Amino acid sequence: MSGRLLIGAVVMALVGARGYSQAKPTCPVVPKSLAAMKDCYRPLLVFSANGDDLRLKRQVEILDKAADDMMDRFVLFAPVVPDGRRVSTPADSPYTILSGEQMSAIRSLFHIATGEFVVLLLDEDGSVLLRATGPVDADRLNALIDKTPRRQQEAARPHAN
Repeated sequence: MSGRLLIGAVVMALVGARGYSQAKPTCPVVPKSLAAMKDCYRPLLVFSANGDDLRLKRQVEILDKAADDMMDRFVLFAPVVPDGRRVSTPADSPYTILSGEQMSAIRSLFHIATGEFVVLLLDEDGSVLLRATGPVDADRLNALIDKTPRRQQEAARPHAN
């Protein structure tokens, strides 16, 4: 019996070490499109002209310091930069790197010019909860999410995040 517990603990540690949290077992662990995030995650789309933008790096730092809060609220960081392979990613907070085609489609969908820095927080249904022109602190993200009916339902469930 203790062997099973040990194996379970190791598996949980490995899964947790990746920094991902799923809203439901049917959700993709690392979604690769906005459509795949719907009803599973609260995407934090951070638009920037390039991966070296200090504001983008600051947003990553904020997310890492609040990684537990971000996982509890199913926040998924998705940078939207011209070259997505050259971007800082959080060490502990959930994130995904989208394809160039996906990033371009998202820029068009939200009417964000290539040179603009914009942070968009979407709810699980895809509605925009926040649009900001600078990095957003974790307390503000948490407060916005915690006001949503869906988050209130999540928090009311037994053993909820």
